[in-house]
Amino acid sequence: MTAIYNGCLRKGTFPQRWKKALVIPITKPGKTEIEEASKFRPISLLDTGGKVLEKLLINRINHNVYSWGHMNENQFGFRPQKSTIDAAMVVKEFVQDSLAEVEVIALVCLDVQGAFDAA
Repeated sequence: MTAIYNGCLRKGTFPQRWKKALVIPITKPGKTEIEEASKFRPISLLDTGGKVLEKLLINRINHNVYSWGHMNENQFGFRPQKSTIDAAMVVKEFVQDSLAEVEVIALVCLDVQGAFDAA
């Protein structure tokens, strides 16, 4: 298996077979009328070989990004040991410092909850 994964990494290829998923529709909780497609939640079952290769790629990319310092400190999403609380604390500290300096502050917030349904 190691030889297969090393070959994929060396050649920069991702086998076509590992890109295919079996999609199984699962009825959403509390939805009884199953005639509509919106009443189902699709579950994708991916090939295990592809999942392992993706994990190897993610680990290598993260290692390079973090060891070379290419990640912005203001990036909080999808980072280990970071959360929305950390982002809120940075904003809070910025506001407190700005108020102490008698500066004008403008904060624009967007409700984008529906934009990330697939995440």
